[in-house]
Amino acid sequence: AGVSVTGRVSVAGGRGLRNAVVTLTDTAGVTRRTITSSFGYYRFDDVTVGQTYILAVRSKRYQFATQVLNVTDSLTDVDFIAQ
Repeated sequence: AGVSVTGRVSVAGGRGLRNAVVTLTDTAGVTRRTITSSFGYYRFDDVTVGQTYILAVRSKRYQFATQVLNVTDSLTDVDFIAQ
């Protein structure tokens, strides 16, 4: 059984960014995608423990820094703020 990775995507003023594409890519290059909710929240379930993942956000209007995650347990508040 896997764990979950959750967080929020927002702009500088703190407003959640809806419909942003969040991708979770493992070391084998397998990518999962989800779309943020109307308040900017996203969630990935059944994430394998002991792996390293690249978490990225794509948006037409904003840029976000990519994050590297070493997953050892469920991760909450993995947030992105527009640059």
